[in-house]
Amino acid sequence: MSVAMMWFVVIAFLFSIFAFGGMLMFFLRHAFDSREADIIDTPEEALEKKVFADDLH
Repeated sequence: MSVAMMWFVVIAFLFSIFAFGGMLMFFLRHAFDSREADIIDTPEEALEKKVFADDLH
């Protein structure tokens, strides 16, 4: 394998890693939307906040 071909393989491999990471970040960012997160200002509010919506926990 020539040096140019070796560099091409290395660059293509790095590009595929970053492309997969970018796609994973895109889908995870949409799956866990931060706009729906509750903002807790004080420790007292954190103690009063109901963690689960049901009565089983």
